[in-house]
Amino acid sequence: MSALEGYRRADSAKTAYRDSEGRKWAYRGKRAIVLDMLVESPGGITQHDTLPWHTRLGGTIHALREDGLEISTEIEGPYRHARYRLGLKLLGDNSPSEHRFSPLKNNQRKSNREASA
Repeated sequence: MSALEGYRRADSAKTAYRDSEGRKWAYRGKRAIVLDMLVESPGGITQHDTLPWHTRLGGTIHALREDGLEISTEIEGPYRHARYRLGLKLLGDNSPSEHRFSPLKNNQRKSNREASA
């Protein structure tokens, strides 16, 4: 996938989640992708999970925190990379007509295809 295709997919991504108290977070674009990745990855996400727009991950995390999401930051490794983890349990609230896109899933599919080739 080229960088341009990645940006086009990011623009079309939509997602929505609720917490146990009924608060709702609905996003589209990169925020939707990052929130999907945080929910689907209990081990957290790093910049390496969000290529080609990895340099924008910190800004997206900041925006999600300002909206009330609890996201922790852990510094790891010799190069002090940040790993972000979602601090609360969210339930999917997507209608069937909404498109959800996760670059993590697509990268895994690509790796599986390459391994079988």
